[in-house]
Amino acid sequence: MANITNRSPWVVKLSGTPVQRFRLKSQALTYLASQGHSDREDLPKGALKQLSTAFEVQITRTDRDGNTIKRSGTFDTQAQAEHWAKETERELERILAKHGGFVVALETITVKQALDRLHQEHYASKASAEEISHRIKFLAEWLGPDKLFKDVTRKDVNELLTKLKENYSASSVRNFITVLTTLYKHADASWNFPIENRAAGLKLPKVQNAIQRYWEGNEKDRLLASIDKTSPWLRPIVELSLAMAFRRGELVQGPKKKKPPVADEEVPAVKEQRISGLRWEDVDFDNRELRLRREKNDHTKNRTEYLGRTVPLTPEIRRILWPLFQQSKTKTGLVFSATTNSVTQAFANCCAKADPPIERLTFHSLRKIATKDLSRRVKTPMELSRLSGHKNIEVLNKRYYDVQVDELYSQLAATSGTLRHRGWAALTRALGPMDSEKFLTEVRKASSLSAFLDEVSSEQPDIEKRQI
Repeated sequence: MANITNRSPWVVKLSGTPVQRFRLKSQALTYLASQGHSDREDLPKGALKQLSTAFEVQITRTDRDGNTIKRSGTFDTQAQAEHWAKETERELERILAKHGGFVVALETITVKQALDRLHQEHYASKASAEEISHRIKFLAEWLGPDKLFKDVTRKDVNELLTKLKENYSASSVRNFITVLTTLYKHADASWNFPIENRAAGLKLPKVQNAIQRYWEGNEKDRLLASIDKTSPWLRPIVELSLAMAFRRGELVQGPKKKKPPVADEEVPAVKEQRISGLRWEDVDFDNRELRLRREKNDHTKNRTEYLGRTVPLTPEIRRILWPLFQQSKTKTGLVFSATTNSVTQAFANCCAKADPPIERLTFHSLRKIATKDLSRRVKTPMELSRLSGHKNIEVLNKRYYDVQVDELYSQLAATSGTLRHRGWAALTRALGPMDSEKFLTEVRKASSLSAFLDEVSSEQPDIEKRQI
């Protein structure tokens, strides 16, 4: 049973003296004795009274295995204290009925300790460990690092969600809440904590992540020109991403990491891993293959799936990598010495210095642009996923194979109208407007159509001969 005690101050009112307040009854009695009222039976009416402003509740329960837990709280009114005691006892009964006993560790672990332990046990071995550590830092700060994990309420989580929505994109909001839901699931499955998932069923903002960002006008030419002028080392990295929708972390190494401190000595530190970037040992010029040892979605693969992915080493990729290979002294190790952070900063700088500046374009935009281009060259989402490394085939189907109005127009125009209309429709459908214009410009420069066709037929062997 709950023990409810009135912990309110004691008030002494004597005629001709100021009202005195005391924390303890014994202190009040001592004061009364000093005023000549040592006999409590002779006290004036109303001279000694305890207020009703603070009520302490103490609950102690022991399960059948001898695990004892204590819950306590202080409230402004006796009604609040009784309500809390009733709800707490009901919760303890539910825990005993569902889990059969108590977990003493749950009574003392703080939000920060729980999040740090989650990182060590669940995230430290993943490629996203460094990124998750930053989210954990902010989550602990916002929820209260010293707040007991068991005391986090649904109201706390909803207030956190409101704060996230005000300061972060929908995607980032979801990433933060994912860490929190993972904490509750891990606490239940791995620590046997009898705790309700306070982050379950939240109404999260929807991510507007459809493939709408593509080259606008001559953005590509302006971007490459700015890169050549500002950060020439960045150009092969950008060109590779455009050639095969590579992620930034698949081409260059991630930032250097500091091992997280071990908050609990009983929890061993896990050896850190990360996507290390493209290496020369994984570039096979002879067999025309490029092997990525690890990729973002490796942790979602089952045991029968290979980690990383292998993509064709196309003539375009050969053209980019072969000069770099020839310049390499060791022909081993990382292809690029840059890091993901330096690539992000340099790319943003090049966009800002383009003439005119390019807005709303990030390095990740290149992956979306490249994936859209690849979707025009392969027939199915399954084939596209083999190249781009996307895990969700349905997403590829909806985003990159969903026929748009202009594409429907091109399909209809390709079978109707004049020869020039049909030709241009077919050409733009295959190459896109920009490359179609470049193609026609090359045709115009040729001395004759037969000479141009002869050059095209011999172009592929010549490229491979020059690069091998």
